[in-house]
Amino acid sequence: MEILYIISIFSLLGFLLIVGYLFWNHTKTNSYKSEYCELLEERISHLEHYIYDLEEKLSPISDDIKKQIVRMYHDGKELMVIENELDIPKTKVEMVLKEYYRKKQ
Repeated sequence: MEILYIISIFSLLGFLLIVGYLFWNHTKTNSYKSEYCELLEERISHLEHYIYDLEEKLSPISDDIKKQIVRMYHDGKELMVIENELDIPKTKVEMVLKEYYRKKQ
């Protein structure tokens, strides 16, 4: 009878150790994932900046048009409306707005 109690205590202890290990492993992988996500977000922001600079070199937009894009966006016009009125591709309009908000921060 005493052996049965000893075996059940060791079984319970083993079960708790396995659950503890799984929890510890899960938190460790989540911390690695969050660090990796932060690194990826930083890389994406650098790539966006690089793409904006490259796009600006290939076909520059004048400062007056940039100001007009920002003003129209602040007035509440949608990107498609700005794109059609100024005859500028949507990607360039988005890049101008992203660059404006990045410089603002």
